Amino acid sequence: MKRTFLIALLVVAVAAIGFAAPVKVTMWYAQTGIYSQTLLDIAAEFNELHKGEIEVEAVYTGNYQDTMQKLLAAMVAGDVPNLAQIEQARIGQFVDGGAFQDLNYFIERDPEFAATLDDFWPRFIQANTYEQGLLGFPLNCSTPLMYINRDLFRQAGLDPDNPPKTWTEVYAAAKQIKTLGENIFGYRFGIDDWLLEAYIWQFGGQIISEDGREMLIYSPETVAAWNFFQKGVREGIFIFGVSGGNELDLSGRIAMVVRSTGSLGYLIQNAKFDLGATTMPGQVKEVVPIGGANVFMFSARPQAEKDAAWEFLKFLTATENTKRWSLATGYMTSRISAFESPEIQKIMTDDPRFALTYQQLRDSAVRRPWYGPYPEVHAMITSAWEDAMSNPTKDVDAILKNLHKEAQYVLDDYYF
Repeated sequence: MKRTFLIALLVVAVAAIGFAAPVKVTMWYAQTGIYSQTLLDIAAEFNELHKGEIEVEAVYTGNYQDTMQKLLAAMVAGDVPNLAQIEQARIGQFVDGGAFQDLNYFIERDPEFAATLDDFWPRFIQANTYEQGLLGFPLNCSTPLMYINRDLFRQAGLDPDNPPKTWTEVYAAAKQIKTLGENIFGYRFGIDDWLLEAYIWQFGGQIISEDGREMLIYSPETVAAWNFFQKGVREGIFIFGVSGGNELDLSGRIAMVVRSTGSLGYLIQNAKFDLGATTMPGQVKEVVPIGGANVFMFSARPQAEKDAAWEFLKFLTATENTKRWSLATGYMTSRISAFESPEIQKIMTDDPRFALTYQQLRDSAVRRPWYGPYPEVHAMITSAWEDAMSNPTKDVDAILKNLHKEAQYVLDDYYF
C-alpha cells in the first residue's frame, strides 16, 4: 500500500513537471516596420530555443512618448512589464523611482557573460550606468550625421569632398549655395530634440546641471547658438520648419541637413541627387548626443521572471543578434565584435558613409540629459526654440531668459 502511494506521488510530480507552464516574459517596444519585425523574429527564435521553459511576448506600445506614458501608468497600477524599450531622455522618473533592476546583480552571477561585458561599446555602457548601477543595455542606438546634396555643392562652386566642419563653415557654404536660387537653402532644421541639445553643447553651452537640479541654459554660449541659427533663417539661407522635413530633404533644394545615422539607408534609397554624408559639425566643441533607445528590466517583477528576462536580454544583445539587428535596421551594433564581423565591415568597405557614426561614437558621443522632470523641461525648450526660429525677429536673449526661469520652477517643484 505504502509503495503504491509513493509511486502515485511520483507520477503526479512527474506530470506536474512535464506540464509546468513556461515562465512568461513581456517586453514592451516602441518601433514599427523593419524594427519591430526584427525584434519579433529574434523573440520567436528565443522562444523556440527555450520551448516549455521561457516564453517571450513582445508587445508594441506606441511610439517613444506613448510607451513612456503607458509605463508610468503601469507603475501606478503595479503591473509593469518585465522589459521595455525606452528612449534615452525619457527614463528619469523610472530611475528616480527605483523602477529599474540593477543588471550587475545578474552579471556578477554570470561569469561567462561578465567576461564579455567589455565587448559592448564603452560609451553605450557608460550611457546606461547610473548611481543605481547598470540599468540598461543598448538596442537601437545612433548618432546624428550631416547629409549633403553634393550636386548643389558643385553647382555653387564648393568642393563636396571637403564639407564644412564647423557651423561657421556651414553658414559660409550655405550663403554661397543660396545664390543658386530663391527656393534653394543651405541648411534645413526643425525641432528635433537631440539636435537642439547638440547645437547648445557645440557652441559651448549647457542645458542642465550634473545633478539635474539647476537649469544652465541661459548663458552667453546658448544665446550665441540660438542667434546663429535665427540669423540663418532671417537671412533666408537656412530654412526652419516643424513638418515636411522628409519632402524638403528629398526635393533637391536642401544642401545640408543633420539627421540620424538611421536615415542613411532611407536617403540612399530615395534621394535623386548625389548624396554625401559627413560627421556633424562642431563649433567650440565637437560633441554629439547618443540617440535611440535602450532596454531596461523592471525590478518589481518576481525573481523567476527576472531570471528569464535576463536570459532573453543576453540573447537579444548577443553578437549574432546585434549584428542581425544592425544589418536589418541600419542602427549601430551594440557590441564591438559585431562591428568587427565580416558582414558589418563589408558594408563600411562598400560605403564608408556607414562608418561615420562609429567614428563619432568613439570620438564625441555623450549621453543626453535624462533627469526625472526633463521630458517636461525639454518640451519647454523645444517650444521656445520654435518660437525663436519661426519668427526670427524675436529677441533670443529674452526668450532664453524666460525659458530658464520657467524651467527652473519645474525642477524646483520636482525636487523640493
